[in-house]
Amino acid sequence: MSTVFWLQLLRVIHVYSAILLVGSIVFNTAILNPALKRIPPAHSTVVSQKIGGGLFVVGTTAILLLGLSGFARLWLMGQLPSLLTADFVTGPYGRWITLMITSWFFLFITGGLSGYWYKAVLTKKMPYSAGLRDMEEMRAAQERVTLWQDRFYYWNVVAAVLAALGGAMAKF
Repeated sequence: MSTVFWLQLLRVIHVYSAILLVGSIVFNTAILNPALKRIPPAHSTVVSQKIGGGLFVVGTTAILLLGLSGFARLWLMGQLPSLLTADFVTGPYGRWITLMITSWFFLFITGGLSGYWYKAVLTKKMPYSAGLRDMEEMRAAQERVTLWQDRFYYWNVVAAVLAALGGAMAKF
């Protein structure tokens, strides 16, 4: 199959993944989190775990597909070796690609941290032998993580919109 076919296929995958990622980030930030803050904590936890698990899968899949399809497209176009050169980064095409890559890297890092915190802190089950002190320490850790997660929500919206802007503006 020709290079043009692969470039087009990878572009479809890339655009579809971007739509999924931006949509899930905006849904999480603008709809889900404000709604969760309006319901009792016990209900909020159950709803958050059910919907959060799905968003975790969608977000992880989208961020991985974006990275793979984006770098594969750069490789097929012969742009990958010149990715970090000053001429590429300062050129009209390269600056938008650099914006997309920077945004993708930021989203990759915050997604990794959020996934780790979700598994290790927010949904961690306590042992039956846990005492009051253990419960207070767990609650304090969950509060700290929740505050960081709230900050990440808004930074992720900014990064996702910047990446989409870079994708819309990137032209040879």
